[in-house]
Amino acid sequence: MKEKISRKTFIKGLAAGAASFAVLGAFEAAESMTGKSSAGTSSATDAALDLANSAAKSSGMTFTPGTYTATATGMGEITMTATFDESSITDIQLDLSNETPDIGQAAKDTLIEQCLAAQSSEIDGVSGATVTTNAVKKCLDDCIAQAGGTVAGTASSSAISEDELTYADFDDETRGQAMKEAAAEGRVFGYSGHGNWLGKAPEYADSEIDEEIDTDVVVVGLGHAGAQAVLGAAEKGCSVIGIEAQTKDMFAWYGEDIGAWNSEFAKAQGIPEWNLGEVVDEFVTRGGGRVDPGIVDLYVKNSGATLDHMLEVCKEMGVDSRVYTYDNTEDGWTIIHMNADYEKIAAGEDIYDCLDKTNYPRKPGTKTWPATVQFMGPYTSDTIDGVSVNSVLKYVEQAQLDKAVQDYGAEVYFGTAAQVLLQNEDGDVIGVIAKDSDGKIIKYNTSKGVVMCGGDYAANSDMCWALLNEYMERYEREGGVKSDFFSGMGGRDGSSVKMMCWAGGQIDPAPRGTMIIGGGVNNTPWGSNCMLWLNCEGKRFCNEGNITGANTAAARQKSGDAYLVTDKNFMKSVCASGIEHSGPNAGRPQYYQDLMDDMENIQPGSEPTQIRGCAIAERMGAEVYKCDTLEELADAMGVSADAKQTFLDSIEHYNELCDNGADTDFGKAATCMIPVREAPFYGCKQTIGRTATKPSMVTMSGIMTDLSLNVLDLEGNKINGLYAAGNSLGGRYGTGYSTPCAGNSIGMAVTHGRLAGQFCADQA
Repeated sequence: MKEKISRKTFIKGLAAGAASFAVLGAFEAAESMTGKSSAGTSSATDAALDLANSAAKSSGMTFTPGTYTATATGMGEITMTATFDESSITDIQLDLSNETPDIGQAAKDTLIEQCLAAQSSEIDGVSGATVTTNAVKKCLDDCIAQAGGTVAGTASSSAISEDELTYADFDDETRGQAMKEAAAEGRVFGYSGHGNWLGKAPEYADSEIDEEIDTDVVVVGLGHAGAQAVLGAAEKGCSVIGIEAQTKDMFAWYGEDIGAWNSEFAKAQGIPEWNLGEVVDEFVTRGGGRVDPGIVDLYVKNSGATLDHMLEVCKEMGVDSRVYTYDNTEDGWTIIHMNADYEKIAAGEDIYDCLDKTNYPRKPGTKTWPATVQFMGPYTSDTIDGVSVNSVLKYVEQAQLDKAVQDYGAEVYFGTAAQVLLQNEDGDVIGVIAKDSDGKIIKYNTSKGVVMCGGDYAANSDMCWALLNEYMERYEREGGVKSDFFSGMGGRDGSSVKMMCWAGGQIDPAPRGTMIIGGGVNNTPWGSNCMLWLNCEGKRFCNEGNITGANTAAARQKSGDAYLVTDKNFMKSVCASGIEHSGPNAGRPQYYQDLMDDMENIQPGSEPTQIRGCAIAERMGAEVYKCDTLEELADAMGVSADAKQTFLDSIEHYNELCDNGADTDFGKAATCMIPVREAPFYGCKQTIGRTATKPSMVTMSGIMTDLSLNVLDLEGNKINGLYAAGNSLGGRYGTGYSTPCAGNSIGMAVTHGRLAGQFCADQA
């Protein structure tokens, strides 16, 4: 008898094509016949291929026989050679020599077996090798297209038949007709993007379960949110099991900063308490009203206490004291993100005496406050290629798990991927089924509930294409295709979100955002800023200090180089800028001293010089031009002859606005209206405009919950026993990632994660 999944009276999802699942079933049957797993011997593969070919032929797939080759980009370039007969894929060869040896290359045999079994690119892939998996899928789609592959009866219609629906109830009095029409249009019910990204929830018979475990709480995903959820529930006296799809050797915590409001840690360094209602309102404003104020309020009001608790745990667990000790010198590891007082710098005071701890919010166009603790790690005098390279945040997070395990008896398992949530007749979540790296199927029964912290869907091109409507449209207008529309930078495959949808949860309605940080001309040593920007035609086009609007404003420009222009008083503009995520950072004052030294040492001329940056906690470099006149600067940066006079006229007009003390064009704050007229002149350039925009790092929309982080169904009722946190949680962002402080994604993850663990533990 199969464990019953949700049977409520609304749709839980749409199935993938029947032919594909028939083929996958054939592969599973082959394993059963041979008694060996897909990672075993060739006999299982051969048997699977025989059954897959049979299923493919019965489904009506047709090809032009031959051998076809395709390439795609994973971590490096990969090559696939696929051989077809009239009705099936008979052989696949992969060259993954440019992939990571222990990850992508190690996945080769499994990926080949999955492709042959599926007879399509609709494969599960290999956990931890998402980028390689996506490249393989793209290659196979290319080869199938070259072979003229079609499936009989589907060429002229994207409709999904009723036979392909999962738990759809067309008798629903309110939504029945809408469900039918969504299926007919090839859409998942309730979502505007086309394609069956949700697929079918797997079911498992009792005979398929290898092990059954009872516990109070299961946490799915052990990232920033999951680690806190495990500890939060364990501290409440619950038995807790945390599972993570990635293997221990593949797992890592991303980032280096935690946005935490009114923490004792910050107050001890002289930073005052802020008006948290004003902070919440700024989040809502920047999100275009698309956020859930209550979800944001949960974060803002509880983040300081969460951070302080995390640091106390570090002390208890014997972590290196440099991790939890404020030290903004070159020897320190942990600082607070803030800006500096320009008047003190101009007066020649020691750079360590120039920090501005109280003059906030900075408001060039949007408000920012110093609320971010940055676990930067050791100072380096050189530029670094990459983000979070020196981060020591991993020690903080590891301490949280260690305490949960050592002091409270929690259990954590890596290489164990959740497959589907279990529900009773009332729709309550009563457990989860998972599969470990050896293929063992484990059923976890929960008395309290499941906390889903499995991340977002940035690595899932089907989900991104259907759900990130604005960015998908931009990308397609520039010739981008769905198979390339994903992020390989730590993005998750969306399984956590899909499991909650299968259980009745709903993703935030469109428009949905992705983590595109900053905007306009921000490829500079000081990152996002409030200096003068001019487009490729030499025209100013927005309030440069309004980072929320800058990204979209830049995307609307004619494609080409845009220019940042400043002068000898550049530090006045740096200090007037907001401390955005990707904005300037004097938290380690030596960075500002390095910047001023590097700018002074640039030799005027027609070529740019790379200097050290001081944005967020990063140490990446940026190219800066330096010239004695604005005319020379325009020529050096390559301003076209047609645009040069407009470029110079725009600067003159901007200077007039500055002299008048008001930006009557776009409304930038008077504190940021700093004229550009004193040599030497500096400039940076960056391509903006109608360029193809892919998902960036993570997606910002997730599952809708109440203010106890309890997942809600279509009616707005709680799905008992199901909680969400981290990037699986909705209500946090609007269409992007413009925020009042850096580190708020991780800040939200740890705060909501801890609260979700506690809320779940407190459930009766």
